[in-house]
Amino acid sequence: MRKGAIAQIGTPREIYFKPKNRFVAEFIGAANIIEAPVENGHLVLLGGRQPIGGDASLAAAVAMIRPETIRVVEAGGAPLSGIIDSVSFIGDRQRMIVSGASDKLLTVDAPNTVRAQAGERIGLLIAPDAVRLLPPEN
Repeated sequence: MRKGAIAQIGTPREIYFKPKNRFVAEFIGAANIIEAPVENGHLVLLGGRQPIGGDASLAAAVAMIRPETIRVVEAGGAPLSGIIDSVSFIGDRQRMIVSGASDKLLTVDAPNTVRAQAGERIGLLIAPDAVRLLPPEN
Protein backbone atom coordinates (compact mmCIF):
# COMPACT_ATOMS: atom_id res chain seq x y z
CA MET A 1 0.00 0.00 0.00
CA ARG A 2 1.12 3.52 -0.83
CA LYS A 3 -1.03 6.53 0.01
CA GLY A 4 -4.09 4.31 0.35
CA ALA A 5 -3.57 2.50 -2.97
CA ILE A 6 -2.11 -0.92 -3.72
CA ALA A 7 1.46 -0.40 -4.97
CA GLN A 8 1.90 -3.92 -6.38
CA ILE A 9 0.25 -7.31 -6.26
CA GLY A 10 2.29 -10.45 -6.83
CA THR A 11 4.17 -13.31 -5.22
CA PRO A 12 6.90 -12.42 -2.74
CA ARG A 13 9.53 -13.39 -5.35
CA GLU A 14 7.93 -11.16 -8.02
CA ILE A 15 7.65 -8.21 -5.67
CA TYR A 16 11.24 -8.61 -4.45
CA PHE A 17 13.00 -9.18 -7.79
CA LYS A 18 10.62 -7.37 -10.16
CA PRO A 19 9.24 -4.35 -8.31
CA LYS A 20 6.98 -2.16 -10.44
CA ASN A 21 8.43 1.09 -9.10
CA ARG A 22 11.01 2.66 -6.82
CA PHE A 23 8.67 2.75 -3.82
CA VAL A 24 8.15 -1.03 -3.91
CA ALA A 25 11.87 -1.68 -4.56
CA GLU A 26 12.91 0.31 -1.50
CA PHE A 27 10.04 -0.89 0.72
CA ILE A 28 10.78 -4.60 0.23
CA GLY A 29 14.36 -5.42 1.26
CA ALA A 30 17.67 -3.69 0.64
CA ALA A 31 18.00 -2.10 -2.79
CA ASN A 32 20.65 -0.12 -4.61
CA ILE A 33 18.86 2.55 -6.66
CA ILE A 34 21.08 3.96 -9.39
CA GLU A 35 20.28 6.84 -11.74
CA ALA A 36 22.62 6.92 -14.72
CA PRO A 37 22.88 7.64 -18.43
CA VAL A 38 22.53 4.66 -20.78
CA GLU A 39 24.88 4.15 -23.71
CA ASN A 40 24.87 1.12 -26.02
CA GLY A 41 22.97 -1.05 -23.51
CA HIS A 42 25.13 -0.09 -20.52
CA LEU A 43 24.65 2.13 -17.48
CA VAL A 44 27.51 4.63 -17.59
CA LEU A 45 28.81 4.85 -14.02
CA LEU A 46 31.80 6.35 -12.21
CA GLY A 47 33.40 2.93 -11.76
CA GLY A 48 32.75 1.58 -15.26
CA ARG A 49 29.96 0.41 -17.54
CA GLN A 50 27.26 -1.99 -16.34
CA PRO A 51 25.35 -3.99 -18.98
CA ILE A 52 21.57 -3.86 -18.57
CA GLY A 53 18.97 -6.39 -19.58
CA GLY A 54 16.12 -3.94 -20.14
CA ASP A 55 15.33 -1.21 -22.64
CA ALA A 56 18.72 -0.27 -24.05
CA SER A 57 17.21 2.55 -26.12
CA LEU A 58 16.77 4.79 -23.08
CA ALA A 59 18.95 7.90 -22.74
CA ALA A 60 18.98 7.52 -18.94
CA ALA A 61 17.62 5.03 -16.45
CA VAL A 62 16.67 4.47 -12.85
CA ALA A 63 17.86 0.97 -11.98
CA MET A 64 17.46 -1.29 -8.96
CA ILE A 65 20.11 -3.85 -8.04
CA ARG A 66 19.74 -6.09 -4.99
CA PRO A 67 22.90 -6.35 -2.83
CA GLU A 68 23.05 -10.15 -3.01
CA THR A 69 23.11 -10.14 -6.83
CA ILE A 70 26.49 -8.35 -6.93
CA ARG A 71 29.55 -10.62 -7.05
CA VAL A 72 32.89 -9.42 -5.70
CA VAL A 73 35.77 -10.20 -8.09
CA GLU A 74 39.27 -8.94 -8.86
CA ALA A 75 39.15 -5.25 -9.80
CA GLY A 76 41.19 -5.62 -12.99
CA GLY A 77 38.86 -7.92 -14.91
CA ALA A 78 35.50 -6.49 -13.89
CA PRO A 79 33.32 -4.07 -15.88
CA LEU A 80 32.69 -2.10 -12.68
CA SER A 81 34.94 -1.34 -9.71
CA GLY A 82 34.90 0.63 -6.48
CA ILE A 83 36.54 1.05 -3.08
CA ILE A 84 35.27 -0.73 0.04
CA ASP A 85 34.30 1.86 2.66
CA SER A 86 33.23 -0.66 5.31
CA VAL A 87 32.65 -4.36 5.90
CA SER A 88 30.15 -5.71 8.45
CA PHE A 89 29.75 -9.32 9.53
CA ILE A 90 26.07 -10.34 9.33
CA GLY A 91 26.31 -14.04 10.19
CA ASP A 92 25.81 -15.99 6.98
CA ARG A 93 27.31 -13.17 4.87
CA GLN A 94 29.16 -9.88 5.04
CA ARG A 95 27.80 -6.53 3.95
CA MET A 96 30.13 -4.14 2.17
CA ILE A 97 29.55 -0.47 1.49
CA VAL A 98 31.32 0.45 -1.75
CA SER A 99 32.06 3.94 -3.05
CA GLY A 100 33.26 5.10 -6.45
CA ALA A 101 31.30 2.54 -8.47
CA SER A 102 28.29 4.84 -8.91
CA ASP A 103 27.34 8.32 -7.75
CA LYS A 104 25.82 6.76 -4.61
CA LEU A 105 27.24 4.22 -2.18
CA LEU A 106 26.47 0.63 -3.17
CA THR A 107 25.53 -2.07 -0.69
CA VAL A 108 27.01 -5.47 -1.56
CA ASP A 109 26.21 -8.72 0.27
CA ALA A 110 28.97 -11.29 -0.22
CA PRO A 111 29.75 -14.70 1.27
CA ASN A 112 32.01 -14.69 4.32
CA THR A 113 34.56 -16.63 2.26
CA VAL A 114 35.35 -13.44 0.30
CA ARG A 115 38.34 -11.69 1.87
CA ALA A 116 37.69 -7.96 1.92
CA GLN A 117 38.76 -4.97 3.97
CA ALA A 118 38.07 -1.26 4.01
CA GLY A 119 40.17 0.74 1.56
CA GLU A 120 40.55 -2.14 -0.90
CA ARG A 121 39.61 -1.71 -4.59
CA ILE A 122 37.31 -4.49 -5.76
CA GLY A 123 35.60 -5.48 -8.97
CA LEU A 124 31.84 -5.86 -9.08
CA LEU A 125 30.18 -8.33 -11.41
CA ILE A 126 26.43 -7.97 -11.95
CA ALA A 127 24.45 -10.08 -14.40
CA PRO A 128 22.49 -7.85 -16.82
CA ASP A 129 19.20 -9.53 -15.83
CA ALA A 130 19.86 -8.59 -12.17
CA VAL A 131 19.54 -4.91 -13.14
CA ARG A 132 15.87 -4.00 -12.90
CA LEU A 133 14.93 -0.82 -14.77
CA LEU A 134 12.27 1.19 -12.95
CA PRO A 135 9.88 3.75 -14.37
CA PRO A 136 10.67 7.40 -13.63
CA GLU A 137 8.90 8.88 -10.61
CA ASN A 138 5.97 11.17 -11.38
